[in-house]
Amino acid sequence: MSTVIGIGPESMITILAVTLLGIGGLLARLPVGTCDQCTHCRLEKLAKEREQRLLAERLGDPLCPGCGRHHQPDEEHPF
Repeated sequence: MSTVIGIGPESMITILAVTLLGIGGLLARLPVGTCDQCTHCRLEKLAKEREQRLLAERLGDPLCPGCGRHHQPDEEHPF
């Protein structure tokens, strides 16, 4: 008689979970939205610039160099 000893289901689930979390961590580090070649990234960049321009027209405040937001000069915020 031959007995086959394999990996238990709990061990296999743990290995797959760690692998999935590792791949998710690596995917999160990909530079999505930062390239100049693809249309999607260019459209995202233009939409963000348009939103900032509309906000600047509405608020009249310049962008803060520390945080990149529009706010009153006396408003405190972390750098």
